[in-house]
Amino acid sequence: MIILWDDIIGWFYTFLWPFSRISAVMLVAPIFSSTLVTVRTRVSLALLLTFLIYPLYDWPIIDVTSGLGFVLFLQQVLIGVTIGLIMHFSFAAITSAGAFIATSMGLSMAVVADPVNGHQSPVLAQFLLVIATLVFLSLGGHLIIIEMMLDSFRLIPINQFYVTREMLWAILQWSSLIFSGGVMIALPAMVTLLLINSAMGVISRAAPALNVFAVGFPASLFFGLIMFYLLVPFFGSGMENLWLRCFEYVRIFLGVA
Repeated sequence: MIILWDDIIGWFYTFLWPFSRISAVMLVAPIFSSTLVTVRTRVSLALLLTFLIYPLYDWPIIDVTSGLGFVLFLQQVLIGVTIGLIMHFSFAAITSAGAFIATSMGLSMAVVADPVNGHQSPVLAQFLLVIATLVFLSLGGHLIIIEMMLDSFRLIPINQFYVTREMLWAILQWSSLIFSGGVMIALPAMVTLLLINSAMGVISRAAPALNVFAVGFPASLFFGLIMFYLLVPFFGSGMENLWLRCFEYVRIFLGVA
């Protein structure tokens, strides 16, 4: 069997289309985009998934250096980044919830290095992020991301122009989930701490001799930790609701729902 140079170029172009979309998802999606996952691991996983899905579809042979090929290549990257980014919003909302609670408790200055995102975050936010990661993996969320990513090649063919300006604007609006979802998770603790701080204000007015700064901060910290301990079992339902909303929005983006 004689393999010509044109055959090799054709195989390269057909292999490039699924690999570009899959690698873009790996670059942004939660768990896979963590700094704990090395670049070699992400590239190896993207190559493995590309080899698995390559025989299932007929891939177009389009020169990526041409105008049409370059636009289609950018679209594959944009589709992959969008799928991963929508799922990443849920974890950003959980981190925001931990930051909101930490600010209400007076622990906003207690920060630690976040090995997942590569920056510093409050201790409570890091604790919630660890819980969310473990629950997400136990529920098979990473497998759902891979399933939706591979199914996107059936729903959005390579040579179909799919991404529009209205779609990008809708995704930007969807990013408000970072704040609304974070408030939804942190609201019970924030309301409780607000009542405690209001009670300390009333006490300081009734007893002016009382040093509210010496009593208020330890009281907020103590009751905040108790409230956080009592609410940990309920954080899971809020996290699950965020993930279900993100999964549903990915399906809407892919044109399923």
